[in-house]
Amino acid sequence: MLRIGEIAKKFDISNRTLRYWEEEGIISSIRTENGYRFYDDENAVRIKQIILLRKLRMPIADIERVFISDGYDIAIDALTSHLEKLKQEAIVITSLSTVLEKLIRQIKAGKNLNQVFLYLEKQSKTIDSEIEKALQIVLSERKNNMSVNQLSDVRIVRLPGMTIASYRAESETPEKDCSNVMNKFILENSLHKKSGFRHFGFNNPSPSENNPVYGYEIWVSIPEDFNVPKPLEKKQFEGGLYASITTKMGEIGERWQQLYSWVKNNDKYDVDFSFQWLEECSDFETFISSDESAQQLDLLEPIKLR
Repeated sequence: MLRIGEIAKKFDISNRTLRYWEEEGIISSIRTENGYRFYDDENAVRIKQIILLRKLRMPIADIERVFISDGYDIAIDALTSHLEKLKQEAIVITSLSTVLEKLIRQIKAGKNLNQVFLYLEKQSKTIDSEIEKALQIVLSERKNNMSVNQLSDVRIVRLPGMTIASYRAESETPEKDCSNVMNKFILENSLHKKSGFRHFGFNNPSPSENNPVYGYEIWVSIPEDFNVPKPLEKKQFEGGLYASITTKMGEIGERWQQLYSWVKNNDKYDVDFSFQWLEECSDFETFISSDESAQQLDLLEPIKLR
């Protein structure tokens, strides 16, 4: 039997990802009277299997379908479909590599850029066709591509300063408990319909191996003169510069790791630990009405120029 923190450390995944898989019914845990969450050997094996499939770049939705259905035919269908997509991608990459190899040979042989462009002109239809195929595959698989080196969807944004209403919950399910209070406040005051509405959340405190109970805090923007009732608090957010990517709930732990690695390996930016890391719900009405597997968040990591 291993605690959630021990499993997270062993397999290098986040506690939140484990809880998401549990909520989706892929794995299950045993909870003790003091609130600790343990995974038995069977669920530890299941977690390892999920991670192995993720390393093969298999979409999380297909992995969920395989384990929830627990059917041989479903597993074969999902794996076969993923294999075909990878084969298609390999063909396109091979074709583009061939064009690039010929282009390099042209440059080395002729040392004449005009000749190179003549070659490209003759090959333009082939190149356009291959690039179009590659683009379609990249777009369709973009959400499943978990390679740090291929994070092409990072945006640099500057959040403005704003007045916010804040609420924090500390429990076994802090995201849910915090959202219940804050959603009621938002809907009762129609805050989500006001111009410039923003909705952020973050761990406070973050879960740790020795702390089975942790917290989550939500901020929502409000007019400066708005009266905030207890137990909510009124605060000022300074704003700042952030690197941002979008994530589905089932990939949030992996995506945070990738964004952090992207920033740390960036020549222009570095992590700014003096500001709060944030998870933004950019479409509140859709978010609260959607199935959790379809919900999206923007991850915002504070950065500064090197």
